[in-house]
Amino acid sequence: KGTQEQLAVLTRIAFADLLIEKGKPASLMLDDALVFADDDRFEVMLEILAEAAQRMQIIILSCRTSAYRGLEAKRLLLA
Repeated sequence: KGTQEQLAVLTRIAFADLLIEKGKPASLMLDDALVFADDDRFEVMLEILAEAAQRMQIIILSCRTSAYRGLEAKRLLLA
């Protein structure tokens, strides 16, 4: 499951990049998209997301707030 999740996220980033290359606005919304990633792959995916965030808006919805603390991002907590 983890590999499928990671490929899905990478595919979404690639599609957003295609839109950006064509001059269209693009953003990415992920809802607990890396639940099955092991720790090492999760860290790699965070690096990829941080790099992609330089080109597009990325919104991550997650109940694992501590997992995303390493990212420089604005955080909104919903109660």
